[in-house]
Amino acid sequence: MGDSAYPPSWYAATRDVSTRRPSLAARVEVDVAVVGGGFAGLHAARLLSQHGQRVVLVERHRIAWGASGRNGGFVGPGFAARSGVLIDRLGVEHARRLYGQSQRGVAIVRAAIAEFGRSDILMGEAKLSVSRTDQGRDFADRTRQLAESLGASFEPWETARVRALLDTARYHQAIHDPKSFHIHPLNFALALAADIERLGGTVHEATEATELSRTGSGWRMRTQKGEISARHVVLAGNADLGRVQPRLAHAVLPVATYVVVTEKLGPSLTEAIRWSGTISDTRRAGDYYRVVDSDRLLWGGRITTDTREPPHLREMMRGDILSVYPQLGDVRIAYAWPGIMGYAPHKMPQVGEIEPGLWACTAFGGHGVAQTAAGADAVVAGILGDNARWRLFAAFGTRWAGGPFGRAATQLAYWGFQARDWWDEKRQAKNAETLRT
Repeated sequence: MGDSAYPPSWYAATRDVSTRRPSLAARVEVDVAVVGGGFAGLHAARLLSQHGQRVVLVERHRIAWGASGRNGGFVGPGFAARSGVLIDRLGVEHARRLYGQSQRGVAIVRAAIAEFGRSDILMGEAKLSVSRTDQGRDFADRTRQLAESLGASFEPWETARVRALLDTARYHQAIHDPKSFHIHPLNFALALAADIERLGGTVHEATEATELSRTGSGWRMRTQKGEISARHVVLAGNADLGRVQPRLAHAVLPVATYVVVTEKLGPSLTEAIRWSGTISDTRRAGDYYRVVDSDRLLWGGRITTDTREPPHLREMMRGDILSVYPQLGDVRIAYAWPGIMGYAPHKMPQVGEIEPGLWACTAFGGHGVAQTAAGADAVVAGILGDNARWRLFAAFGTRWAGGPFGRAATQLAYWGFQARDWWDEKRQAKNAETLRT
């Protein structure tokens, strides 16, 4: 059912019934206070509740009102920073353990869906990461070597196998990951919130954290009408933590991406896309999509630091779809929406202890659903006394993201990525044409 309290989207239109949770209007004392009702905060609160911790979670809008309830719904291992880059920077063993933590996040999400008895939330299995340029004869060997280094399950697919499932000349080779899957993210978030309450935790909506200060060995957090005393605080908001923790807010940029869902397309869609998993391309600024509701196409893409919704969003995204699948013809867009995500310039999440008892679990923009669970798991382990997991992320500290200058630099970098992607495809197409003539 739809709800005007959520931004319009296909997810909001097909979400579970969920009553509003009251705002915090009292003084409470708990073990852990969690700021943010997106996936990072929900996973942290749920995992802590499972370990018997007294937890309160505050969300200034509704549960998963932001990027968590509007994203592509992809669940798979890895991070936005490419694995080869992480190996070069951190070494093979460290990169392998980071990848292993992301695999742990995948397992947490899958296990939660099974525990909830909500098979309807899980919408399809496996992922293809497709290339829009020919990756050369050594592609398969390079892919297998990387998978072995990381302890990963992905495998190379050659072009013919890809095009047998995706009817487009745009794609060449692909990396197939059988362990990935996709979900209805808003319904999953609502199920997580309900389970937190079942486990004894408390969830407050319409509650904005306005001030945070240290009190002895713990923390005091104020909201508009209430106050929380806690031994630990987990900052799991998106890109809007400035009033609570400026240092962390300065390390995260708000970046917009866009998602559309088409009208029902009938047989033309199943003829073009004979694949029930997720698809994303490996460009530096690429598309990601999947089939939902049998014959609708959910398509996401583009990145910009301009968080305003473009006036011609539907037409823009329709053009992106038809550039890959022109045979779909008169594609009509039923839903279109932006999502604002927290993005760190180093393309890794901000996860760890900022100072004693104060934890960061944010900047998951561009990573996927599993990484929020991986980050929350690392933070929860730290709160319970095991620091090894969150220290995997310590190399990516909360550095200043540059404010408006950082936004400008990120936007320029994105335009540069687009130009390089365009040139690579153009050059390869020209070379192919020369060989034919």
